Amino acid sequence: MDKIYFCKENEFKTKKAYKSLKSSYPDLKIKRKGCLGKCKTCKACPFSLVDGKVVKSESSEDLYYKLHKRILKQTV
Repeated sequence: MDKIYFCKENEFKTKKAYKSLKSSYPDLKIKRKGCLGKCKTCKACPFSLVDGKVVKSESSEDLYYKLHKRILKQTV
């Protein structure tokens, strides 16, 4: 897993997931960028881009859990 990007426009929905991932995995490249070009997804739910693929969820906590699981799978 190289990069995890969060859209700045979706910040109010992803703030908890972003901060938790940054503190849990300081060695990974986790960044907030401007518009990621996924506007329909951005308006609908919390999401992030992981190596160019969209990961979306119902809540920020669920997004953190999905990303955490994905990171653990790749490190094993």
